[in-house]
Amino acid sequence: MDLIELTIDGTKVQSKPGTRVLKAALDAGIYIPNLCYIPEAELPFGGCRLCYVDVEGRGLVTACTQPVRDGLVIHTQTPEVSKVRQTAFKLLLAYHHLDCRVCWKNKNCELQKVASKVKVKLKRPAEFRGLPTEWEPLDTTNPFITYDPNRCILCGKCVWVCGEKNKQSFIDFAFRGYRTRLNLSAVPSTPGNKCESCGECIAICPTAALQPPQIQMQLDDKTQSGVESGAS
Repeated sequence: MDLIELTIDGTKVQSKPGTRVLKAALDAGIYIPNLCYIPEAELPFGGCRLCYVDVEGRGLVTACTQPVRDGLVIHTQTPEVSKVRQTAFKLLLAYHHLDCRVCWKNKNCELQKVASKVKVKLKRPAEFRGLPTEWEPLDTTNPFITYDPNRCILCGKCVWVCGEKNKQSFIDFAFRGYRTRLNLSAVPSTPGNKCESCGECIAICPTAALQPPQIQMQLDDKTQSGVESGAS
């Protein structure tokens, strides 16, 4: 198959026709922020909205959904691109539980890594401080997974790995709008099947939204110990 050539930030990049701009850039060593991108997925999810780029002649587009074209000229670091990415990232933080010091994925969290790339501090954005925040209870419906909706960024990676890769459907989205969350008791595609705790959904989660139950038990013990020591 003949390769086509595009230009990303002044660098000539060759890629196969049909490839998305995000993949072409990452393959060429050009970083574009992303949290919902799955290289193996046939279709992009386009949920995090962090991969905006500026395509000459078209304007701002999400790199994960834009197919490459011969002669395409792309800019990934313009002021407008940075502003849109920062806004998208702040929306992710608006209802995110940002107690990183007691999070089991602290220092190994994709949200933390992207924050430094888009230059946004990991604290509740000033624009959203007036909004009421009621933390949702943990979901222990699945005996192998504890779901913390307060740390979920709805990237769709766990839904994909369970439904598309493993051909099951134990995880899906529920509700709409700002009430959207994961449903861990979805009906499996094959009657009689049950979750066997493969762990792939936990492994692919970019935050600490999904975790083994024993992790949560350790965190609860640590929190309780802190309360008791503070009381004494």
